[in-house]
Amino acid sequence: MPSPLENLTHISLEVEGDLDTWEVAEERPTGSRQKLTLIRDGAHFIFKYPKSQREHQIWSELLGSFIAGDLLGWEVQHVSLGIRNGNPGNLLRYVYQTGGEEQFIEGWQLCKEVDPEFDVDKGQHHTLPLILRVYDEVIAPKYGISRTDFMEFWSRAFALDTLISNTDRHAENWAIIESPSGARMAAFYDNGSSMGCGLDAVGLGRCFSEDGQIKAAWITRFRDFGRHHVRLDQPAKHGAFFEPLCHKLLDAYPEGRAAFEHAAGIDLEAVRVLTHDIIRRIKLPEGYALTERRAAHIQAVLQIGLERIRNILCEK
Repeated sequence: MPSPLENLTHISLEVEGDLDTWEVAEERPTGSRQKLTLIRDGAHFIFKYPKSQREHQIWSELLGSFIAGDLLGWEVQHVSLGIRNGNPGNLLRYVYQTGGEEQFIEGWQLCKEVDPEFDVDKGQHHTLPLILRVYDEVIAPKYGISRTDFMEFWSRAFALDTLISNTDRHAENWAIIESPSGARMAAFYDNGSSMGCGLDAVGLGRCFSEDGQIKAAWITRFRDFGRHHVRLDQPAKHGAFFEPLCHKLLDAYPEGRAAFEHAAGIDLEAVRVLTHDIIRRIKLPEGYALTERRAAHIQAVLQIGLERIRNILCEK
């Protein structure tokens, strides 16, 4: 089988080691992880450090773009790796053009126009009905994005998030881009809170039996308790379980089934081959390097996501 390292377009496996010399912009990106805006040759990038005890989040961010872009062919942020001040992180290319030609409008700004009580920090009001209202009351009349484009975005977003078990599609992690030629949905970005990255090294070890296999009890628990960030139908402390949320979306937009069918046909073997190529070729400090055990865990999480998608299709 040809290596997935050939002809990559949405990720790069070259580790940028000279980020200390790049210009640092005054702009500070939002979000819970430590970030910087870096500039090289006029191009803008976000450099994002992984959270403590989640150093392997750099791999879920990278693989998220590989899966969405290189395997599924959907618009997604380009992701690579870099080292700044001796610490590895993700180098994320801006999903819009800077310089005033394009305006980046985050989902929370749109949600607040419909729901003044929208809580950006907790996101408890980030519900599917609110998102649909945002389209009807703000995006359609103000920005002119078609309902088809909007619903296709969310169909693909929910299919991708279900596949990779992304728990963090909050209202700072989706946006629209306004330009002189019109408005559009932004490419997917910030896909790193996925593929079970919440497990630190100790938690990861507990998932495996003495013979090196992932425990069936862990697989059952992960499958049964996985949640999206978006709430189902009313403000709530926790996001919705993946399957009922996707059912609700497909009730509102049956044509979105095509996105789930496309995701259901993904070749997870390509991910396995890529992760093993990464293990052999990319050398990072201990704690950051991708390991065989982490790669096996990622593969198991993706298999659970694929089963969820197939269940959704069988039930709709």
